Amino acid sequence: QEKLWDQLYRSNRHARRGFFLMAISAVDHALWDLRGRYFKTPVYRLLGGPTRQSIEAYASCLGYSLEPDKAQMRAAQLKLEGYRYQKWFLAYGPGDGPEGLRKNVDLVRLLREAVGDDTELMFDVYSGWDLTYALDWAKRVERFRPRWIEEATQAEKIDSFAQLRKGTSIPVASGEHIQGRWEVYDYLKAGALSVVQCDPEWCGGTTELLKICTIASLFDVPVIPHGHSLHAALHLIASQSPAVCPLAEYLILKMRSYYHFEKAPPVPTQAHFALPSGPGYGIEFDETKIEKQELVRWN
Repeated sequence: QEKLWDQLYRSNRHARRGFFLMAISAVDHALWDLRGRYFKTPVYRLLGGPTRQSIEAYASCLGYSLEPDKAQMRAAQLKLEGYRYQKWFLAYGPGDGPEGLRKNVDLVRLLREAVGDDTELMFDVYSGWDLTYALDWAKRVERFRPRWIEEATQAEKIDSFAQLRKGTSIPVASGEHIQGRWEVYDYLKAGALSVVQCDPEWCGGTTELLKICTIASLFDVPVIPHGHSLHAALHLIASQSPAVCPLAEYLILKMRSYYHFEKAPPVPTQAHFALPSGPGYGIEFDETKIEKQELVRWN
């Protein structure tokens, strides 16, 4: 599998990123799943075995209303459901002027008021800011102790991430658009990240994310995989030290329908995922929900 990964990576000059690397990720996961099914064991056991009895998840609140009253109510409800960590998505950026910045600051304050001091609050701006704006926001909200600010600017601006990290006490997170161990290493050498968030479906698969975890551990930076999908991330996290991979991301609204065709989609209880028990990644389709199947051959 290592040889095949390397051959795929070297097969095209553009394979180091984008759709090529996503395709390599898909092949890599198919091979891990086949290996697990062959040996009749979960992938995390092939990776060394479980390091915990369950995997804690943070609530990723993409899609929830940011109206003050509704956001506060949702945050309080998630706390009651057992989530010790919540991530919210700030809606405004430099183009929205002082009023937008005020709203971004007010949301942090309102959420802190809603959940108290014993819940961690993270914030994501999906690469929508610049360094000056991020530093201004950070200075205004440091007193509310955000757990991190995520993707404050575009992924290629490593120096901006490094300057932001030096300019605020708020941890700096990024990684879903960082692809491969070489880019992660560049970030960490620059002191640019407090949390690495590479996505196993995008960064080169479980094989590559394992290497990224090793590199991150050299810098004492945790890896909390981006959670647009869950199966591969959960198996990888389960196999790593909690010091290296402490949490999983759970996109609450997205996951309500994302695994519609599966018999047993991963769902947390009290913010914790039980370790998967099926072979491979444990994916089984619910035949009653499939109207048509067609085998497509590539000639």
